[in-house]
Amino acid sequence: MRFRILCVFTLVFSLALFSCSESEADVVSASGTMVFDFKDTESAPSVRLAVFLQVTNEVQRTDNFTVSHEQSGYSWNVSNPKIFTGLNKNYAFSLNLNAPEGEAIPAGSYSVVYYDAAGNEDTMQFVVNYNSELLSVDAEKCRTFLENATENVAVYDETGELLFMGKAKNSWKTNEAILKDYRLAETKRICYVTPGNTIICMMPEEKLKTEN
Repeated sequence: MRFRILCVFTLVFSLALFSCSESEADVVSASGTMVFDFKDTESAPSVRLAVFLQVTNEVQRTDNFTVSHEQSGYSWNVSNPKIFTGLNKNYAFSLNLNAPEGEAIPAGSYSVVYYDAAGNEDTMQFVVNYNSELLSVDAEKCRTFLENATENVAVYDETGELLFMGKAKNSWKTNEAILKDYRLAETKRICYVTPGNTIICMMPEEKLKTEN
């Protein structure tokens, strides 16, 4: 599970563009990414919503935030958000918002209420759009329902640590070529990403080394 979280987190931030406030919480932007995680080639994916908030105050002062979909009544309270600081930008985020059992994460407008440690709050909205066919397709067919998706590859060692994330090198025509560059590599996952990181489809894990 750890390597899947690393894959989503690194992918979204590697493709996105990356003063303190004592008096107010200020959310610059909010975005949602639908993650379709295919464990094998035959099954439908597991699905979750990742939410990222860019804030102007010290992100370490983040207390919690709530994500709500008014039409469905679904609401998630993220009581211990993860944080990220880099390239002079601060983010609070959650990678694993799930719909109630047997239900799907709805498309449409979402609102976020963000609270800092001093009890100050700010609100922001974002929109989730995806083709509902993605909920039931297998890995081979998923790209049919993605518009203008780019292909990325994640390479991991035997412990699930991420070694590489991004577009495959031109020289990587075979798994042996990947292993030549990353001799500790054990597995890879292909990830399809739509513009704006609104949808990520993670293909099943593939072993790089041939078993004897």
